[in-house]
Amino acid sequence: MKIEAIRMKNLASLDGITEIDFSREPLSSAGIFAITGPTGSGKSTILDALCLALYDETPRYKLADNKVDVLDVQGSTIKQGDVRGILRDGCSNGFAEVDFEGMDGHCYRARWSVRRARNKADGNLQSSEMSLKSITTQQDIPGRKTELLAEIARLVGLTFEQFTRSVLLAQGDFTAFLKAGKDEKASLLEKLTGTHIYSEISRKVYDHSKEQQAILGDLNRQREGIPTLTHEELGELQEKRAALATLIEKNEIVKGELEKEVNWHAQWKKWKKSVETAAADLSEAATTKTEAEPREQLLQQIIRVQPAKEIVHSLLHLREQIATRKSAIHDVSSKLTTQNEEKKTVNMAFGEAVVALEGATRKEEEAQPLLNRAKALDVQLSEKAAQVQRAGDEFTAISEKVTGQKEQLSLSKKNLADLEKEIDGLSRWKNDNESRRPIAEQESLILSKLADAEEILKNLHDYTAQMEETDKKSLQLGHEKQTLEEKRGMLLLSQQQKQGEFRELHTTLSAVPIQELENEKTSLDSRIEEMVAAEGHWKILYRTIVDKDEINLSLSNNKKELEENRVLLFEAENQLPRKLAEKETALKALEKAKLLMAESVGQLRKQLKSGEPCPVCGSPEHPYVEEDPLANRLLSELESTYQEYETAYAEQLTLLSRLRQIGEGLEKTISQLETTLTGKSASLKELEAKWSEFHVSGQCGDYPPADRTAWLHDQLQQHKIRQQQLAEQIQSYRKQKEQLESFHSDLAALDKELTDYANRIKDHERRLQSLQEQRQNNSTAQRKAAQNLEDVQSVLTVYFPAEEWFEQWQQNPDTFVRQIREFAHNWKANTTRLEEQNHRQKMMVEKIKGGESQLKEQEEESRKKGEYLTEIQSQHKELTDQRGMIFNGTPVIEVENNLKETSRVAKQVWDDRKKKVDTVLSEITRLEAQHEQLEKDVTTLSLQETTADDQIENWIIHYNRHYNIVPDTSLTTQDDNPYYDPLHSPQQDPALTRAQLLSLLKFTQEWMEKERRELQDIDTAVMKAKSILGERTKALEKHIEERPSEKTEEELTVSQEDVRELLRKSSQEFNEIDFTIKQDILNKQRIGSLLKEIEKQAEIAENWAKLNEIIGSADGKKFRQIAQEYTLDVLLGYANVHLEILSKRYLLQRIPNSLGLQVVDQDMGDEVRTVYSLSGGESFLVSLALALGLASLSSSRMKVESLFIDEGFGSLDPTTLNIAMDALERLHNQGRKVGVISHVQEMTERIPVQIRVSKQQSGKSKVEVVAV
Repeated sequence: MKIEAIRMKNLASLDGITEIDFSREPLSSAGIFAITGPTGSGKSTILDALCLALYDETPRYKLADNKVDVLDVQGSTIKQGDVRGILRDGCSNGFAEVDFEGMDGHCYRARWSVRRARNKADGNLQSSEMSLKSITTQQDIPGRKTELLAEIARLVGLTFEQFTRSVLLAQGDFTAFLKAGKDEKASLLEKLTGTHIYSEISRKVYDHSKEQQAILGDLNRQREGIPTLTHEELGELQEKRAALATLIEKNEIVKGELEKEVNWHAQWKKWKKSVETAAADLSEAATTKTEAEPREQLLQQIIRVQPAKEIVHSLLHLREQIATRKSAIHDVSSKLTTQNEEKKTVNMAFGEAVVALEGATRKEEEAQPLLNRAKALDVQLSEKAAQVQRAGDEFTAISEKVTGQKEQLSLSKKNLADLEKEIDGLSRWKNDNESRRPIAEQESLILSKLADAEEILKNLHDYTAQMEETDKKSLQLGHEKQTLEEKRGMLLLSQQQKQGEFRELHTTLSAVPIQELENEKTSLDSRIEEMVAAEGHWKILYRTIVDKDEINLSLSNNKKELEENRVLLFEAENQLPRKLAEKETALKALEKAKLLMAESVGQLRKQLKSGEPCPVCGSPEHPYVEEDPLANRLLSELESTYQEYETAYAEQLTLLSRLRQIGEGLEKTISQLETTLTGKSASLKELEAKWSEFHVSGQCGDYPPADRTAWLHDQLQQHKIRQQQLAEQIQSYRKQKEQLESFHSDLAALDKELTDYANRIKDHERRLQSLQEQRQNNSTAQRKAAQNLEDVQSVLTVYFPAEEWFEQWQQNPDTFVRQIREFAHNWKANTTRLEEQNHRQKMMVEKIKGGESQLKEQEEESRKKGEYLTEIQSQHKELTDQRGMIFNGTPVIEVENNLKETSRVAKQVWDDRKKKVDTVLSEITRLEAQHEQLEKDVTTLSLQETTADDQIENWIIHYNRHYNIVPDTSLTTQDDNPYYDPLHSPQQDPALTRAQLLSLLKFTQEWMEKERRELQDIDTAVMKAKSILGERTKALEKHIEERPSEKTEEELTVSQEDVRELLRKSSQEFNEIDFTIKQDILNKQRIGSLLKEIEKQAEIAENWAKLNEIIGSADGKKFRQIAQEYTLDVLLGYANVHLEILSKRYLLQRIPNSLGLQVVDQDMGDEVRTVYSLSGGESFLVSLALALGLASLSSSRMKVESLFIDEGFGSLDPTTLNIAMDALERLHNQGRKVGVISHVQEMTERIPVQIRVSKQQSGKSKVEVVAV
């Protein structure tokens, strides 16, 4: 561990930011350096900053009493030991920062910071903060304050106590360990070296020894109560067990047969219920299909009208276009009317704009001469106004000077009068207090003596109060001692009563065979656990077997249905091409007939006139002018035939799609069932393999699978009853044993309490003796303090002529001292003030004389400036009047702008109205052309609407004829009726109307597909329900054929219960006998093995007792003291190595069998001396050696490259000082950088590199690194 740099801000006397970088010259190459400066300059503050940044603690603040509050800012206090108090007064924030090289070889930066609320100097102190950064990786290490402190300690490798013993040796710590008491040394050694683990070991050895003795006692008690059977008793039990085994075997066979018959009845109920359920499902599916017939008819009708969708959509589209065009014609007509009205308005406005433009141009030309005259006058006025402004400013300035000078003279004269009055008052105060002048001049001496007197007076009061407190405590301790003796007597009686109860309960427990009961219960617990697992596993296995059988049955049925579906699908696919060819042939014939009946032929027939020859055939007769019934009938038959084939094709396509969907559904179902069957088979194999691992699987192998669950449950209940009995017996024993242990604990507590009372009585006796000695010492000290107080009074009486001054001081020392300080302060302040004010009086008299002379000169200059201002103002008024006669004084630029703006506006209006006229004319032309085009569009679309409407009417007529919705009774065969459809019988429903057609065409293709799928699902459900009902009916008939006997279920249940009860009783008696025989065998074996176990445990207990005698103790003190004495010997070995370098005269030793220290004086024939007999210089050398030894011991597991020593070397003579310096330089040669805080000139002269801390004004200090 190595310190690289220290930075701080606003800590104690070190104001601002201070940096000490050990990685830069001259500190980087210096092996030893000094931290020098006057007392109180802040040298130790540098080491405080080092500790704060690493540990949030400092050695100085750690010694403070945290119960004492000190004032911080107004209205706020902090604890005396609060490290935040190091923040410099008047500063809002501060920090301490250290760069160091850690145990891992990387560099880190630790920072401690503190601030006041709102970053104001008068704010309350906020909680300090810690941060840690890796300089090597340039990354912040996250964590809370406690976590960061622990991480810093890990990286440094030292705790705070170890750090202050190995890196930082603070003021006053050198002799602290040397002369510390036994307990303090033990505590310090435990913190520094971690010897607290030995206390834990000592307590663990004590507890373990006690535990092993208790185990040995339990084994001996177990040996005393193990029962066994005689040879005759064992033989009788074995015969009875064999007879019961035979009876149980016969009853198990009967039970199995009964269970098979009972299971048949249960299965018959299941099959019957399943048949009823399947019949209900079939009925429900058939009802659903019947209810869905209207939906099927509606779907078929929607499919048949689909060919008309295109014609209807065309008609609707034409009507929308006609409506749109008519609306547009109306809008265009309205716009034309509006635009014609607008044309008249804009023409009139345009004429007005022409007249306005001509008038504005004429006015602008007429105003030009006056504008030129006004511009000339404006130039002259501008120049004259500037002259008036300058003259006015000059007059105002001189007037203000005169006024200011008069006010200044008046103020100076008033200040002079006040000053003279103050000088008079100060002179009188000084003359009045001249007799008390010595008090002010000797303030420091008087206050010092009074402070000593106050301390003496306080001690005097303390001694008196301590004597009174000692008398009070002595009386109280006497009463307490008497009370303790009475309570100890009562505890002795209670102890005797508890011992009797303990012996009685111990005898009762010794007779209970607890080990046999626990062994039986352990064995039974294992069997029950296996039975529970077996029962659960068998339920899963049986369910899997049943599921597999059901899946196999369903799979077979679905495969059969799939084969039937494939046959139907093959036939449907073969029919589809034939129906498509028929439809296409009918379509071609229809289209050819329509071509022959074209519109041109119809027009020619309408032009024929009766009696005139036909231009085509020349015949004068024209029978088909009005109508051609044969052609119309032929065309109608062709259309009907086409609709028939188209419908047949659509129905075939629908059938094909439905069959394919059914097939796909069946294939998917079969695939899922096969996958499920494969999984079930694998699961069944695993479950059967695991079932064979249970011991009970062999016992229930003779039972049918359906009966094994009940058998397993019966066995489990029998075991649980016995388990409950054993648990109750063991619980009773344990409660009694807990009561016995409670008695034992109570007795131990009573023993401890009696010992405590005896010790407390002895402590009271020792404390009474100590109080008597303390009172005698206080009495002696009280007399000495009274004499010292009289000496101080005689010294100070010469300064206070009043006889009662000492009594006044005693009554209120703070007020008396404050008055002295206030008078001394007032004397010095008033004397200085009087001298300063006399000097000011002379200066002010001279200043007033000069001011009066200057005032006369300024008044004359003011008069001249006023006359000139009046003359210039008169000339400016004359020019203003002339300008006012032109345009009423309006500015030229404003007049020009108004004229130009009038012309511009007139021109703008002319342009705007001209554009508007052009726009209106253009819009009228456009709207007239648009109106003409829209009327043409409406005419064309109306013709197309009429054609489309006729097509729809014809389609409806053909549709109704095709499906014979309005039948012709005279045509009953295909020969008579060309529209006859063998697939559709004549209907009596109303003919299809246009409204119905439009309503049917609203259904979307998605709705049709969805409806088709739902109807197919209904058909599939009916087929599936029929299949399931047939399968379950066959299974029920087969199960009835396999009935074992004609007994009813009630008869079988009664017989089964009788056999089970007989088996339960026989099995219970068999198990009891079997357990008794096995327990007898175990007890006979245990008697032999228990003796060996007792012998082995006795050896273990003896070994632990020996170890406990050496190092064990209840409080851990025995082994801890051994470890601490050894640690102290190691420490003294390190210290003596350093002491030999510092002084060969002395050798440190440990006082035998204690932690005390003594010194061997080798110059005096190895005389043994106490450490308290050493002089100041000798104590310093020995303490330094011990401190360096502590540092070596603390850092023995790591390399510490930095050492800071904050200790006065002033107690050393020059020779010893040189030896100490040589020792410190040798530390540098061992790889350490050593920093020394000292005031000794000889020492600082030998150290060329120094960190100087120099005092500045206002209590500040400055730090600089120099090389001398």
